[in-house]
Amino acid sequence: MPLTRVVTYLVAAALVFAAGFFFAGRDRAPKSDARADASAPGLGAALPAATGPDVAATAAFAVASPLDTQGATRKPASDGMQEVEIMDLKGFGQPMVAAIARIPADWVTRGGVTWDRSTQCAGNMMRMGWAASSADGLHGFEIRPGFNWQVQGTEIKLHPCAPMPVQSTRDYLVMVVHQRHADRARILQYRERPDLVAAPQNPSQGANQARQEGGQMLIGYEINGQEFRESLITTVTFTQVQGNVVGGTPFVFAQHAPDGKLDMDLGERLRESIKQGRQWTQTYQNDILQAIDRISAEQSRGITKWHNDQMTAISLKGANDRSQIRTQTQREISEIYSSTWKTTQDTSDRMHRRSLETIGEYNTFRDPVTNAPVRATIH
Repeated sequence: MPLTRVVTYLVAAALVFAAGFFFAGRDRAPKSDARADASAPGLGAALPAATGPDVAATAAFAVASPLDTQGATRKPASDGMQEVEIMDLKGFGQPMVAAIARIPADWVTRGGVTWDRSTQCAGNMMRMGWAASSADGLHGFEIRPGFNWQVQGTEIKLHPCAPMPVQSTRDYLVMVVHQRHADRARILQYRERPDLVAAPQNPSQGANQARQEGGQMLIGYEINGQEFRESLITTVTFTQVQGNVVGGTPFVFAQHAPDGKLDMDLGERLRESIKQGRQWTQTYQNDILQAIDRISAEQSRGITKWHNDQMTAISLKGANDRSQIRTQTQREISEIYSSTWKTTQDTSDRMHRRSLETIGEYNTFRDPVTNAPVRATIH
């Protein structure tokens, strides 16, 4: 199996497992009113007081608007929460429930699962972009798309994922902050979240090494004169095969609220309430593995075509070189034959002339003044 395919398989498998673990409880029961019977580890204590350097970032937050989910349902509960479905409308030819979540009863939702089939990096095809927020947009919770990349400095040209200088979960969240908030956000604190990391199913062996990191970042920014706080949580899987390191994260969970009103316990409950749809998860896993096979086959065909083209070019050059060598050899042989014939003829002419001179008892020479042939008797 080619190195790029090995790495992609390992990363895809790790991300699928991490997504299941990260989504609190694995998958949804077959019946629409069933609940998953497990939950993810809790967030733990709230972040301590903000510390650390400010980092440039900007924010542009829009009030979330409801999405026509084409079959998605909302189920109110007596505890002031409602159950909503996160939909994948077009990924597999028909709407499918990607996950369910419990959000405050007066919140609205937007977004869902979209797909980018044009990318050759299989882990970046599925794009989760879902948000729930209060009607005024001041409080919200989002599931943002993850990303897969090669760690810059270890990349290989045939790998379809782009290289980036991101070597840790903190590096990745810093990049997310810069991309989303440009130049006004401030990083207030970062802490490791080992409680979010799943125990490896298969320990790394030999040259193949994998590690997972969980992390949480607190940032601050201002919108229209109002100060906000936002918590970002994710896990990153780094997989190394023969020196090539690939990083990937399935999702980034983001929770925002006005400064002083960020309820991280609510954010944890929202995250832990999310359950993947069993049918969608299985379909997604199969689709990703098929995409890896397809991309690998396309790469193999491309490599084979390149190899055949190179061999054809080498063969044509060799045939042309051999033809030139044969032509040059024939020309040189012809010149040798011609030179030999001329030498033989000159020798014959001299011998004939000397024979005639001997019989006629004379010598032949050229007059040094006139250069005319002169015949003189030997007597």
